[in-house]
This record gives sequence, structure tokens and C-alpha cells, in this order.
Amino acid sequence: MTSSWLALLALALEGGGIAGLVSDLSPAMSLASYLSGHALACGLLTLVLLPLLPARYRGTTLMPTLFLFTLQFAIPFLGSLGVFTGVLLALYLPRVERDIPWQEVDIPELPFQPVNMDQQVIYSEGGLRQVLREAGSIDKRLKALLATRQMVDRDAIELLREALKDPADDVRLLAYSMLEQKEKTLASQARRLQLALDEPQADDRPRLKRRLAQVWWEMAYLGLAQGSLRSYYLDSARRLLLELTDTLAMHNDWRLLGRVELALGNVIAAKRAFDNALDKGAPHELILPYQAEVAFLERDFQRVRFCLASLARYRPHPSVRAVIEGWL
Repeated sequence: MTSSWLALLALALEGGGIAGLVSDLSPAMSLASYLSGHALACGLLTLVLLPLLPARYRGTTLMPTLFLFTLQFAIPFLGSLGVFTGVLLALYLPRVERDIPWQEVDIPELPFQPVNMDQQVIYSEGGLRQVLREAGSIDKRLKALLATRQMVDRDAIELLREALKDPADDVRLLAYSMLEQKEKTLASQARRLQLALDEPQADDRPRLKRRLAQVWWEMAYLGLAQGSLRSYYLDSARRLLLELTDTLAMHNDWRLLGRVELALGNVIAAKRAFDNALDKGAPHELILPYQAEVAFLERDFQRVRFCLASLARYRPHPSVRAVIEGWL
């Protein structure tokens, strides 16, 4: 009831202000009378509208009051009517359908039987090797082969070669196709690099030779080649690295040459290459494991311990750390 009286009083004040604006008074008096009546009407309607606002806006009355009053006062004649109508429409005509920001789903039922962990593939080298050797299911052995794609290439290729002896044709064919894919990838890279080197106007020939030597070494190191083919790859890499070291060599060229010489069984040449790599600025932690291997092949076990003790001051690879603990 009070709200109705306040609304009627606000309409009367608004009407009186409009009447004063169109009266025969001076312009200043007419404007002052209208603004006074309009301000009082806006204030009364604000008091009427405040209780109609949602609860979250009624917690602090200062800001909603200023907003309603300013909005009505800034729009003469129609401001109060528009704000009042908008609040009433929002109050009595709410949105029928609301967007639910989540989706209700049924609670999933528990499995009716426990999961057989023996059917799960273990993604580790030892686990995959055990699956390939002992699993009676062909599907499990095929899944183990596919899981080798997540492993380091050298370990994966070793497992794939072991799978070539599997009694099941499907396992052998899959292992062969995966090996062939890896070999084709490296062979195509070597072919492109060789063609680029054969061009008379080839740019940056040392870079091409270095990359080709790395591809040849990778073919042999990963075990994709066996026997005479492996020797051919190693000899080809050695020839290119010797050409690089005779001109402008980086310490990585000497280090790779030392690894190739070790693979070929040339211990003295490998030792000289690793020494040259250190002279060219190679980090000691990269060369010390190979120097320890050279010392072991020369049966100089005292130097093996010295190299491994020097390597222990750095942060060696976990695989090398086990060797250091065994020797020291």
C-alpha cells in the first residue's frame, strides 16, 4: 500500500514538474521547478523499486540506489517509466527455460567382475620382452609389438628383431613391416643427402656430409643392418667423417668418428679421435664414458676407474651411473 502511494506521489511530482516547465515563469524558474519535481519523483520511485530487486542486489543499498536514481534522472519524462516497467517485467515475466551449465548423467555401475591385470600390456622393455616370449595369446604379442613405438629406437628394434622368430605369422609380419618402415625412413634420408652431395653446385657440403655420416651411423647403431651391410654403413660414415676432420672439424665430428672406430674395432684410432674431440672443446662428461670403454678394451683397468671417477663429478646418465657404482 505504501508503495502505491509513493508511486502516485512520484507521478504527481513528475506531472507538476512538467507543468512548471511549460508555465509562464521565467526560463530559469521553469527549469528549476521541473528539475526539483523530477528529482523528487526519481527518488520516490527508487524507494519503490528497491524492494523489488533480486536479493543479491539488496545486500548493499548504496550502489543500486545510485544506479536507479541516476538512470531515471538522466532520461527526462520516460526514464522513470522505462526503469519501472523494466523491473516489473523482469520480476513477473522471468525466463521460462534456463540454460543448465552441466549435464546430469547416471552413476556408472561397478564392474560385475574384477579386471584381469594379466591382460594388460606392460609398457617397459622387460615387460614387453616377457610378453613376446611367454604370452600364449597372439593378440597380446601384437599389442606388445605396437607398444614398441613408444620406446627408444634401439631398444624397440632389438625387440622387433626378436619378434621375427615368433611362431605366429601375424607377429612376424608385423615385426618385419615395422623394421622395414624404420629402415626405409633412414634410407630415404640418406638417398636425399647423397643426391644433394652429388650436385656440382651443392651448398654447405660439410653440413650435408655431417648429416649423411650421422644417418649411416644410425643405421648401424640401431641394428637395422647386420654383417657386411653394417660394415659398409660404418665404413661410409668413417670416410665422410675423415674428410670433415681433415678440413674444418667440430668436436662432434671427432666424437662420432671415435664411436664409429669403436664399432669397427679400431681402438687406437678411436682413442685418438676422442682426444681430438676434447682438444676441440667437447664437454668432458660426453667423452669420459668412451674413454673408459677404450681403456677397458686396452685392459687398462686403472684408467677405467679414473675415467669413471672423473665422470661421477658430473651428472651421468642413469645407465652409466650403474656402471660407475659397479666399478667404484
